[in-house]
Amino acid sequence: MSTSGPHPVGEHFTDPVDRMASGYRACQILLTANRLGLFEHLVEGPLGAGELSSRLEADRRGVRILCDALVAEGLLEREGTGYTNGPLVEQFLLSHSPSSRVHSLRHTAKLYERWGRLHDAVVHGRPVAEEFLDPELVGDEEQFAKAMADVGRVSAVETSEVLDLGGVRRLLDMGGGPAIYAIEFARRHPDLEVVVFDSPNTLQVAERNIRTAGLEDRISCRAGNALEDDLGAPYDLIFISNVVHIYSAATNQQLLGRCATALEPGGRLVIKDFLLDDDRLHPPGGAVFAVNMLVSTEGGDCYSVTEVNSWLSELGLRFESLVDVATKSRLLIARKP
Repeated sequence: MSTSGPHPVGEHFTDPVDRMASGYRACQILLTANRLGLFEHLVEGPLGAGELSSRLEADRRGVRILCDALVAEGLLEREGTGYTNGPLVEQFLLSHSPSSRVHSLRHTAKLYERWGRLHDAVVHGRPVAEEFLDPELVGDEEQFAKAMADVGRVSAVETSEVLDLGGVRRLLDMGGGPAIYAIEFARRHPDLEVVVFDSPNTLQVAERNIRTAGLEDRISCRAGNALEDDLGAPYDLIFISNVVHIYSAATNQQLLGRCATALEPGGRLVIKDFLLDDDRLHPPGGAVFAVNMLVSTEGGDCYSVTEVNSWLSELGLRFESLVDVATKSRLLIARKP
């Protein structure tokens, strides 16, 4: 008989404060299973706790307790004394799945440790130094790019559907990471040339993705420091996604100034980010994401539409429109005269 748990951890608590305070439980159950590679070991069929613990080189009691919790969370199913992957695992938690979140969950494990130091970040105004974190979770630029590819696929499709690229011949994807957006833009617009600008290590992931997509003839990569190096101008449109929140206001003004200079007259700058209303509370996801910047960066933040518009206005760019994207972010579009 197969059993699975219809009552995820959060549902055991009816008080909203209890639900918030207990969120770490389900999160760590998932992150630990992903970090161990537990789901990959169950691809070929059911395994009992003994065999699974041997393959994972982990304690049998620990593995059994973790697997039972995964059943309760609806991620695993139990057949007799054996455990198998449930539908959610098959869809999202295996490395070969098109919708895989394996890399993004590894990044989340790093963030989890940083969020555990939120008190220190609030008191001191800066993140905890990486030497105080688990070295296995610190990661590198390539790992981060893979994580961003995991979480960016859906958003890239949605953005390519709502962003009008009619008449654009040459586009710069600034801080384009794994080139997920560049690939979607190029797929939808056969005459478009795209340049992905990022660090050399990050672009290793981008180049692999571009080759897999068969778009090497129309998407190129340019390595460098966006605040110092040549951007390869001119461009009809510069797209900058989920970069602004990493930096301080002063650094963003410098970066956007370089982008404005790299635009052709009449060219557009498109900023995709968690752009807030003036109350800094809406959309709610942006207000919470700002905490992520507090624990992860020296000066990052989520900025309001008004703040970003003021930077662009000082650079001589004219606001054109604000477009909501289904994945809880916004596109701010401005044009160079």
